[in-house]
Formats: sequence, C-alpha cells, structure tokens
Amino acid sequence: MKTRKTILIVDNNSGLENLVREPLGEQFRNSDISPVVVRAKDGAEAAIKTENQKFDVVLIDTEVPRLMDGGFVYGLHTYKNTQDANLIVVTQRESHDLPDTLRSSVLLKKPVTTEDLIKAMMKCLNQSEASGASAPPSAAKYAVDVRVINAIIKATLNVFAQFGVQNISMGKAEAKSPHDALLGEISSVVEIKSQSYQGYLAISFDKACYLEVVSTMLMEEQTELNSENQDAVGEINNIIFGNAKSEITNFGVQLTVPKVLMGAGSVIACAAGSAGMSIPFSTTKGRFYLKVIAVPVAK
Repeated sequence: MKTRKTILIVDNNSGLENLVREPLGEQFRNSDISPVVVRAKDGAEAAIKTENQKFDVVLIDTEVPRLMDGGFVYGLHTYKNTQDANLIVVTQRESHDLPDTLRSSVLLKKPVTTEDLIKAMMKCLNQSEASGASAPPSAAKYAVDVRVINAIIKATLNVFAQFGVQNISMGKAEAKSPHDALLGEISSVVEIKSQSYQGYLAISFDKACYLEVVSTMLMEEQTELNSENQDAVGEINNIIFGNAKSEITNFGVQLTVPKVLMGAGSVIACAAGSAGMSIPFSTTKGRFYLKVIAVPVAK
C-alpha cells in the first residue's frame, strides 16, 4: 500500500502547480509514495486549508497576495497541520529579507524550472518518509488557531474605528520570543483555549495611543495614565472579544477575564517551549500591539 503525502502549494495563478503536478506523479509512479497536491490562491486560503488537513510539504511563492503581511507564514511551525512539514520557498527576495520561519526552508530563486522544483520536492518527500515526518528539533509542539487570531484582528480594527480612532495601520506580523517584555506601557492579557490552540493574547498600548483610545472611549480628554483610567484597557479587551464573539464561539474558544498589566517591561509568564508572534499597529498619535503566545499542547 502506498503512503499518501500531501503537498500544499500557495500560488495565486496555478503556475507552480502546473509545473509540478504531472512530473511529480510520474516520478513517484513506481514508488511507495503517493503525492497529493492541494493549491491555495493566497495566504488566507492557505490558513483555512491547514485547519482541516495535514501537509507533509508546503510550497510557497512569496509574492502571492495576503501572505507575507498576514499571519500564515509566521506561524507555519505552530499550526498543528504544518508544524512537521518541509518548506520550499520560491522567491525573488534575499534570504535576509524573509521571515525567520522561511529562512531555514529550501529556497529557490525565480525564475524556477520544473527540474529544480521536482528535485526539491522529491528530496523533501523522501526525507519525510524516512524520518516519519518528524518535526525539526527546534520546532515546538504547539498549535495556533489562526481563525481566532484573524477574528481578533478584525474586531480590534472595527472597535477602534467605532471609538473614532483614526488612520489605523497594521504592520507586519513578526515572530517574537514569548518571554520578551511587552512593548507597551499598559496591557491587557487573556488566556485563550480552543481545540487546536492554547495560550495568551495581549493588547498592549504605548502611552500616547492609550490616552487617545481611552479619551474617545470615555468621551473625556485623558492626559495621564492613572488609577481612574487604567481599568479601561481591560474593558477595551472585553469589547473586542464581544465584537468577535459571533466568529470565535464557533471555534470552541474559551476566554478568561482580562488581566491588566501596568508599566513598561511587563512579561507574561509562560512555559518553556512556547512561541510568540507580535502584530504592531499605529494610529495618528501612537502605537499598540497584539501579542499572541502559543504554549505547548499535550498530544
């Protein structure tokens, strides 16, 4: 009986898929491996496909939409269905311009040939077969529910727009140590649990941004962080989760009551082997951050 090996190709115009599908099948026709190709047209669709299907190899074109500026590539080693996958990256970029999660991949510079792709594919598939698709030693055994993170991002932007906060822009998500201090001066932290995710979400504000948000929320100008307005950060968190509730409750998510952390340098205590991701935002007056921490989940 042949061993099924599933390949996710993230490619918006089917170019990579057309290059490899038939030649790959031919290469493994008389082997013990049966390759199955699945395509996603962008980073968002790739994240959805990885929710319900395990992949042995992920082939990425870094120029596809909603990929490099979203959370998908930054959590490849955290999603339960790609954390063991071998990665092949087709790019015009230099390795130092890629996220850390992609730098250890098999990198192929454009323009890429069928021969190059098939050679890389065969190497990755044969490696996963020989090793039992074990994860790299440095890869932590945890999983992030990307649907929850995306729902929280959308709710955050919606809520702040309702508060009247203007010109919010979202920066690039980056892998960050979960043990690093939070970047803001006032933060709100909740514990999140779902079937595929266990960890923490922190919303952290610098002083100028927090005073901007809380002033619009309380409809009264706030000029300093004090005991009278510090609890508003927890209420902001509650409003955001309430806004996202219609989506995240479908994912079996459980949340704790927000905990307020005052002062720069606050740290979230988490287990060894955890991983973190930070998403920066800016407004006209300051910056705020969403930090996601995933902790090891028992298998």
